[in-house]
Amino acid sequence: MSSVIFVLEIWLVIRQTNKYVVPTLLDPNNTYSWFRVVFSNTSLYFLMMFFGLAMLVYSMQYVGSKKRLSRLIIPIVAAGLSIVLCCLLPLEFKYGTINLVDPNKMKANRSVFRLAFYISVFLFDLGIIFSSIYRYKGGKRASLSSVMVISLFALVCLMFGIMVSYGDFISSKIYTDVEINGKAVNVLINDDKNKQIICFLMFTIYIGCLLIWSPLMSIGILGTLFLGFYFAINHVSVYGGRVVPEGDRINYITFFISLTMVCISIYNQRISEANKDEALEELATKDKITKLLSLEYFIICAKEKTEKENIGPGEGVYIFFNITNFKIYNDKKSFGEGNTFLRETGQILTDVFPDSLITRQADDHFVVFTKKDDSIADKIKQVNDLVEAKDPEVKLGVRAGAYSTTIPDEKPRLCVEKARYAYYGLKSMKIAALFKYYDEEMHDNFLMTQYIVTHIDEAVANGYIKPYYQPVVWSKGRTLCGVEALARWIDPRYGFLSPAKFIPALENAQQVYKLDKEILRLVCKDIRHNLDKGLPVLPVSINFSRADFGIIDIVEVVDSIVKEYDIPHDLLHVEITESALTNEVDTLKNTINRLHEKGFATWLDDFGSGYSSFNVLKDFDFDVLKLDMAFLIGFNGNEKAKALIRSVISMAEQIGMKTLCEGVETSEQAAFLEEASCGRLQGYLYGKPLSYDELLGKIQQGEYSVSHELIN
Repeated sequence: MSSVIFVLEIWLVIRQTNKYVVPTLLDPNNTYSWFRVVFSNTSLYFLMMFFGLAMLVYSMQYVGSKKRLSRLIIPIVAAGLSIVLCCLLPLEFKYGTINLVDPNKMKANRSVFRLAFYISVFLFDLGIIFSSIYRYKGGKRASLSSVMVISLFALVCLMFGIMVSYGDFISSKIYTDVEINGKAVNVLINDDKNKQIICFLMFTIYIGCLLIWSPLMSIGILGTLFLGFYFAINHVSVYGGRVVPEGDRINYITFFISLTMVCISIYNQRISEANKDEALEELATKDKITKLLSLEYFIICAKEKTEKENIGPGEGVYIFFNITNFKIYNDKKSFGEGNTFLRETGQILTDVFPDSLITRQADDHFVVFTKKDDSIADKIKQVNDLVEAKDPEVKLGVRAGAYSTTIPDEKPRLCVEKARYAYYGLKSMKIAALFKYYDEEMHDNFLMTQYIVTHIDEAVANGYIKPYYQPVVWSKGRTLCGVEALARWIDPRYGFLSPAKFIPALENAQQVYKLDKEILRLVCKDIRHNLDKGLPVLPVSINFSRADFGIIDIVEVVDSIVKEYDIPHDLLHVEITESALTNEVDTLKNTINRLHEKGFATWLDDFGSGYSSFNVLKDFDFDVLKLDMAFLIGFNGNEKAKALIRSVISMAEQIGMKTLCEGVETSEQAAFLEEASCGRLQGYLYGKPLSYDELLGKIQQGEYSVSHELIN
């Protein structure tokens, strides 16, 4: 608005100069000095121009956040120039522009408005100077000083509009009653058509746009302005005539109503936008279920808290909480009740850790950032006790991992990950404990985990990922009937990385699908090579992580890569770990059915490692059942183990599933499994996982005899 005023007044100065100043100065009959001519015709416009400039440069203080001296000096200089022009007020009296005792009441009123205009500009300039200094000094109520400046800005606009528009009614159509031939006739005595009422209306719009705080405020301000101005121009007579014609009265009131409705509409729009902004802000800063801080906003707040409270290394601690048995609670109570419990847990954490930052990271995981003291262990126990008390039957509780900052300016996100890593380290401990601090051993493992996650793309691109093949033999005859492809990572920096390290790390980071897709591609490439070269070809089983099912379409991935290498579908078997079946049951059933439709066999891996195995056999349609090696632990002399293995094999046969037992290490185990009718055997007794070249070499050297019945 200030820029519009500034540009508009420049145009008016040019217009006034060309239309009045120059012709008057060139008129040979002109008796006035050049200064009076310029002042009388352009003073108000120059004053408004510098007024607009002062507001414009003041507003630019809000652009950028750096504290610069120029942000103080420039607004003060602009306001100072405006004050200098205000000091020319005495000339208004000298040249007769202001005459407070004029017998013509309307002209006297106009003089009052002009004087009020000068005073309002002067107050505005003082407001600019005060607010600029106050903001530069870092005053706590800088925003209020800005509201003061905006209000004074609106006042100046209003006074200018009233002053200019009111003068219009001095020179408008003016009628009076005169007697003609003995009759009273209403005669037009002034017909100046140069009306400027729109000036008042325009600046009233400025007021409405600047000061819309509420509908009642808008109606109050605009109503007062319009009614006051209407009273002033309607109740002052000139030569006994009417000042405002009837039609103009109607138009005037109509404009007031329209502008009021516009202000209400603008207010409603602002409210709507504010509500949307508030909703978006809550979405960005609050957790949807618990209304705690969102994780992203928690990270921002943790950094700000560290800087503001000067929390140094070792003084802050991040605590990662996991609710134990929450899945059981959800299954038993419903997801709605589960969400209610999450909210209650968030409140428990808020009560136990006051003045701390708390977020729900995901699922039933919470993170707290607080100052470290000797009561951390007691507070974690208190949280556990309160959570346990919510439903003793389900045996809920919490376990936690904690990380205390060790270096200055440590990134909060990394600290959260370390606390989380400490929790997973706690899970692997054999002794029961509520929480564990992140230690040096964990740090080494954490660095390795970070390395794995950040280098998986590089490993895939550079060929560090290799499939190793572990032989599978028929129990009858011990001839080679297939292989299982196992991922190996041969890193140029660390050498052979343990699958026990890189697979869980990639699963937790939702990156394991990259590994599994690359193994599938390399396996298909090896099969294609053997087919093209006339070398022995064996069926290969590939294990997909349970994390893959929520990230990629396994059926689409398998089908597309197999088609790319033109591999017969019966040469590729898809293994699904039993633990994956506890996730989306319907999704997994659909996946298995789609794999069967495309001609791929599906194997149930690690049967016996979980607690829902028999439900799995009932609910899912697998082709092969792989018995977990846990069945063979303590095999010798354990008749219960043998009876159990016989029962599982017999049951699988009755429901149409073939069997394979992995982890076979002794001849006694192999003989028993053959006698129990287990179809396939796999384990170190028949070979460890081998590279492609090693496996092919052993086959060609006769160490492995390839079965003629590969598919059975």
